[in-house]
Amino acid sequence: MNQLVPAASTPFADLELVPMRPEFGHATPLEQLFTALYRQRWIIAAAVGVALAIGVVLTFVLPKQYTAVAQVQLEQQTPQLLGDKDFDPQAPVQDANRFLQTQLDRVRSQSIAETVVDKLQLSKSPATLVALGIDPTDAPDAKIARQLAVYQLQGNVKALLGLNTRLAQVSFTTADPKLSANIVNAYVDALSTSNIEGKQQASERAKQYMVQQLAQAKDRLETSERNMLSYARRADLTTTIVPTSGNNNDRGGSLRAQQVGLMTDSLAQATSKRIEAQQRWVQVRGAAPLTLPEVQENQAIQNLVAQKAQLQASLEEDRQRHTDAYPSVRENAARIRELNGQIGSFAAVIKSSFEGKYLAAGQQERQLAQTVAQMQGAAMSERERSVGYNSLSREVETNKAFYDGLLQRFKEIAASAGALATNVTIVDRAWPPLKPDGHLVRNLALASMAGLVLALFLGSMRERLHNVVRSSDDLLKHFNLPVLGVVPRVTSPTKIEDAIQDPHSAQSEAHYSIAVALQEAASGALPKTLLITSSTASEGKSTTALGLARSLTAMGKRVLLIDGDLRRQSSTKLVEDSTKPGLTDLLTGSAKPENSIEQTQANGFGIVRAGDVTSNPVTLLGDDRIKTVFNRLATKHDIVIIDGPPVKGLADAVLLARSVESVLVIVEANRTHMTELDMALSRLPRNNVIGGVITKFDPKKAGVRYGSYDYYAYPDND
Repeated sequence: MNQLVPAASTPFADLELVPMRPEFGHATPLEQLFTALYRQRWIIAAAVGVALAIGVVLTFVLPKQYTAVAQVQLEQQTPQLLGDKDFDPQAPVQDANRFLQTQLDRVRSQSIAETVVDKLQLSKSPATLVALGIDPTDAPDAKIARQLAVYQLQGNVKALLGLNTRLAQVSFTTADPKLSANIVNAYVDALSTSNIEGKQQASERAKQYMVQQLAQAKDRLETSERNMLSYARRADLTTTIVPTSGNNNDRGGSLRAQQVGLMTDSLAQATSKRIEAQQRWVQVRGAAPLTLPEVQENQAIQNLVAQKAQLQASLEEDRQRHTDAYPSVRENAARIRELNGQIGSFAAVIKSSFEGKYLAAGQQERQLAQTVAQMQGAAMSERERSVGYNSLSREVETNKAFYDGLLQRFKEIAASAGALATNVTIVDRAWPPLKPDGHLVRNLALASMAGLVLALFLGSMRERLHNVVRSSDDLLKHFNLPVLGVVPRVTSPTKIEDAIQDPHSAQSEAHYSIAVALQEAASGALPKTLLITSSTASEGKSTTALGLARSLTAMGKRVLLIDGDLRRQSSTKLVEDSTKPGLTDLLTGSAKPENSIEQTQANGFGIVRAGDVTSNPVTLLGDDRIKTVFNRLATKHDIVIIDGPPVKGLADAVLLARSVESVLVIVEANRTHMTELDMALSRLPRNNVIGGVITKFDPKKAGVRYGSYDYYAYPDND
């Protein structure tokens, strides 16, 4: 947007257009909040004031009250006297707040309230009932009086826990200071006592339960043992409970099973011996007897071989001297043959011994295998009969373990029954208060808060119900409508007409700014025909049309102002005594456009009256002739401004908008509703709506930050 900057001693026709910053910035959400609060300031002040007045009245009207306070310490973990975590388990750290809140809720429980009422006999004294705020006439009998006292204690007792502490404050308020102290002390005593009593009751219930469970477990154990022994006798089982030799951790089975195990070991050894003998026999069966190591190492064979060697040597000597027929030669040869026979016989016997060992080992293996098979059948039969015994044995072991565990648990519970600790420790007992409660500051604070909440509610409702256009931000945000300017409200007794005529008034400067913005919005050239309308009547469209015409005329533009409201004349009051034809005459064709223009020296621009307002405007404006009339009038003027009728409820403005180049929408600040403006804009052709103008703007009434009334005034010259 531009700003008008006059040169020294120059008329308005010589004003320059210089760029300036946007006049109105977008408000932040925080600024919008404060703006809404500022608009509803009187509602907020009235609501808070009424609430404070009520708080002051109630403070002095209500009877005096006395509050007694006692302090107790709440421990999540009780002292572990026996050191057994099962009886006093360590509570998780994440459950600390839950435990403390549970203890505070117990203070407000009905059982503790009944204990306090019965201990102090609160329901039997009419004076006590009155001090508690109970009308004795509402309690015709003792039962109802007791119930009312319990309800009163439950509703009025307070238990508060400080931040990062385990000290809780228990307080109660009555009209009697001594009664307040007695009730609070009775409450903390009942809280501590109920904690111990609860643990004692739980311990007694546990002991009784354990005694019953022990008796049942003992009966089950004895019955299972009898059943196991009876079954073993009937099934002729040789089961033993004595560990066998070897691994002491292994349990012994039946005698038959042990025998099978021994015979199986013997069979394995026999099989090993048979395999070894068989392998040796296979090795020596195809070999020469004399080549066997066992033969060569035999002492008898070695002796025979030695004798043979001696005889062989002697034979060789004799043969060198004698023939084979010689007696000694024949004798030595015969002796050598005899030794060879003995050696071969011994070697054959040794070789055949390997086969004998192999056959003996095989026979022993077969005999042991038959024996083991027979014993396995007997053991398997016994094993099948022992299935039921094993089941009964497991049942005996289970019952015995269960009985031993219950017996140990019973001993521990019995030992811990007399060593119970409490989680609640009384730190400070309550004393009768010496002074009544000073509720003035508290009541005023509460009243202020209540009044503020009520004020915010009422202000919010009023803000939503009074959904009007207050500033240019509303047009940009809700309708995306460019704002060409804002015209401030005229303060009485000044009239808007007089303010417009004053070239230095805020209203006159605002219209100058609108004129410049209009030219800038149209890309530097003024629209030839401009319709000025509004959503409803009396929003300042006629005044804006007049001010805009004067501003453009002062800027050297040729301006023609047409009163386009054919139902009620507005701009023609400037030429009330004129006898020239009006717009209706031009539309009917009874007059020429150039003959209807009224030139006035005071205004400097031409005016065309509305003419006869008794004609049907829709018929006249619906004719295509209106566009021809506007074009002929615009040929001799820089701009033709039509002061049109409002859009709401009429078709006139819509018909006029179709026949002009641009439309300017006038919006009265803090009066035009969003729905009305939205309806009006929806009826107008949006392609030629050039922008909007905020009129009758009051920053204080709108609650927005736009400065004071001298916003549009010229700056002082230095």
